[in-house]
This record gives sequence, structure tokens and C-alpha cells, in this order.
Amino acid sequence: MLTSLPIIIALYLALAALTVFSTIRASFFVNELDKKTKISGALIGGVLLATVTSLPEFITSITSTVVLDEPGLAFGNVFGSNMFNLLILAVVDLVFIKHLFFNKTTTGLKTNSLIVMMYVILVLPVLLSRLNESLGYGTFDVRLGIAFNVVSLLIILVYFLALRSMNKELPQEKLGSTDRPMKQILMGFFFWAVIVVVTSYFVTVVTNDLSRELNLSASFAGAIFLGVATSLPEMTAVIYLVRIRNYDVALGNILGSNIFNMTIISVVDFINFRTHIYDAVAREAGLGKNVSLLLILGLINSIMVLVALKRKPQKNLVLYALPSVVIIISYVVYIALSI
Repeated sequence: MLTSLPIIIALYLALAALTVFSTIRASFFVNELDKKTKISGALIGGVLLATVTSLPEFITSITSTVVLDEPGLAFGNVFGSNMFNLLILAVVDLVFIKHLFFNKTTTGLKTNSLIVMMYVILVLPVLLSRLNESLGYGTFDVRLGIAFNVVSLLIILVYFLALRSMNKELPQEKLGSTDRPMKQILMGFFFWAVIVVVTSYFVTVVTNDLSRELNLSASFAGAIFLGVATSLPEMTAVIYLVRIRNYDVALGNILGSNIFNMTIISVVDFINFRTHIYDAVAREAGLGKNVSLLLILGLINSIMVLVALKRKPQKNLVLYALPSVVIIISYVVYIALSI
């Protein structure tokens, strides 16, 4: 364990920067693969690209739970990353408000509806667990005697429904071409993917040390230090895509990343079958409070995106900006209530 705070902070910043850079490079080669193959652009751009940009969240969550035995870091990382992703979308929407971004998107409604469904599936057992624990009845058990939580199974099923939805909703056309040989593309992708895995592992270890040094809860540290760092590739992609007015792909990248993130905890639950990570939410009061707050605010934010996508095109800038403003306020509320 590291002992010097300045060294921990320096290592965190260096590893976070390397994680972001390597994720962006891996994403570049995914884009090259899209140009080179006949596979659906939606499948590669909306699913594979979103998966690559969410790879840091996946590795950090496995490391947090399996290696460090800190499920709070995993919960904070995944749900904090989702909140930060929507914060990115909201801020970019307001910065480029003349684009009227949400008025011009033609996709994402079904996918975002499934994200809302995932939040509901996760919120209910977490709240019931906390209620049962507070009443002295113990943990609300939804495992039904099997090695994993039934919630995890439901989330995985919804994820597969979302894959079908994204494949239908996202643009199918290829954007440009490339002269790079397939072998070079695959080697470049796998090289940077390995770097993402390695740096994500070490940034999790350093974040754990940082949370202890600063006396922060694991879930809050995960939401801020891991969640923000692992969402920076999405921020880079969204700013670029909105500037070139590729609104559907910008939205698809965020929604694809969020729905993959929601599945990470379920996958970790299957991998880490010896213990039940949801039990920690009911057992530890601080963790339960923080995760409940992340889930409720995340649900509210996803509903705001749903409102922005489902309503009629709004020309009044104040009314148009309202969902994005609510998303930004909810993130500030989370920080204020968690410090």
C-alpha cells in the first residue's frame, strides 16, 4: 500500500491519463475495423465501440470486487460513470444549445427505455434490502438459493434485448474507408486493449489507496475518481461527434456505454460467485446510502433523457434545456450529499 499522498495522486493522474489515451487508441482501431469489414456499422459502432470505451469500468469493477474485496468501488465506479456520462451529454447539449441536439436525434428511445428498466430492476431490491435491514429482518434475499443474484440474471436478459434495439436504431452506413491491412488493425486493437486492461487494474489499486488516504467511502471514491476517469473517452467522443453534427452516433455512444456499464455489476456477480456483492449494500449503511443515491439519481437522469427524446421538437430554448439542466443539478446534488 502506498503511503505518500502526493505520490498516490501523481500515480492516479498518470494512470488515469494512460487509461484514457489507450482507450481512445483502441477505439480508433475499432473505427478502422468498422471501415474494413462488412459487419453492421451499428453493431461495431454502437456495441463494440461502446464496449471498448467501457472496458476500463469492467476491469476496475472486477479488480475492486475480486482482488481488493471492495464492492463499494465497483458500485461507485459503474453507477458514477453512468451519471458522469449523462452529465457529459447534458453539458455538451447546453454548450452547443444552438444545435438543438435532442430535437435532431432519430434514435435511442428504445435503448434508453431499457436503461430505465435496468435502473428499476436494480433500485427495488436495493431499497427493499435497506428497508429489511433497518427493520431488523436481515438482507432481502433474491438469490432463490442459487450462486448469483436473480437481479443479475434479469439485467443480463435486458442487455441482450438492448443489443437488438441498438442494432435496429443506430445508423448502418459506413463512414469512410481505410487502407490499413486487417492484420495491422487487429494487432493495434489488441495491443491497446491490453494496455487498457493493465492500466485499469492499477488505477483501481491506486484509487483504493487514495480513498483510504483521504478517508473517503469506497463507493464515493469509485464514483468520482474511477467513474470520471473511465468516462473521459466518452467525453472526447461526444464533443467531437456533436461538433460535426453526428448526433445519433454521439447519443448511441453514451447510451451504449451506459447500458454496458449497467451489466458490469451482474457479470461481476457471476464471476465472484463465492460472495454476493449485493449483500454488502444492505450490510454496510454508508455503502447502501451512497448506492441508493446513485441509483435513484441515475434513474431520474435516464428519465430526463427519455423525456428529451420522446417529446415533440422544442424550439423554446428554456424548455428545451430543462432536461439537461436537471441532469446537471442531480450530479451537483450527489456530490453535495456524499461529501
